[in-house]
Amino acid sequence: MSTLSKKDKQGFLLIASVALLVLALFVANYQRSNKPKLDERSCSADIARSTAIVIDRSDDTPSQTIDEIVARTKQFVSERAQEGELVSLFEISGSSRTSLKPVFSACLPKRDGNDLYENRRKIQRYFEERFAKPLDQALAQPPMRSESSPISEAIIDLSASQYLAAPANRLIVFSDLLQNSPNASLYRCSAAKAAIADFKSHRAGAIERPTFRNVAIELNVIPREGIGRDVVACRDGFWAWFFGDDDGPDAGLTTKMLPGGAKIQ
Repeated sequence: MSTLSKKDKQGFLLIASVALLVLALFVANYQRSNKPKLDERSCSADIARSTAIVIDRSDDTPSQTIDEIVARTKQFVSERAQEGELVSLFEISGSSRTSLKPVFSACLPKRDGNDLYENRRKIQRYFEERFAKPLDQALAQPPMRSESSPISEAIIDLSASQYLAAPANRLIVFSDLLQNSPNASLYRCSAAKAAIADFKSHRAGAIERPTFRNVAIELNVIPREGIGRDVVACRDGFWAWFFGDDDGPDAGLTTKMLPGGAKIQ
């Protein structure tokens, strides 16, 4: 029985290498030709998942609290956000009442690639320039203190917007949850029922309470010292009612505290 010569083995190896190269080129061309067209936000026409991140900057916030807000936002992007997911960042201030616009909004692009059939550096550079750096810049903006905190109104507007309209959605809120607007104020609230009734009365003719469809809601509470137990109970009761209409397999409400504890100014 004859065995393959060294030249034969080299020939077979060369043929196999060429075949692999041709296959890799074919896969790369196939992927490029089948990629959906993306808009200026790196989003396709059909967005499967959306996340709206709301940061309440209307009152002074300790530096350790701000650092944790940034850390949790980046952790979400690195560990839980999916490729193609629309991620939008909003800041709450007095102007949010009539001008609620994202300070950042983009779909998460591919972060890395395979050197065998992709331009890995190009993919990484695109991720940094079109997503990571703009998000970092938005998170680094200085706070915008204001006399009012229209948190409820902003979330109601988001619930009826394109930013939470995907088949699956997530709402991440960083706030002390001390609603303070002409519609309702929780600063000196002692009874949740009264605060709810006041808010509904002022919102007559508009959306009184948001309706969520398949939205996972995550509340990250900025601690405030000295607000009193009655205000805390009233605040918690108000928000339990406010987030009470949420259906779908991904629907849910979780609450976590942030570090810090500055007083309301």
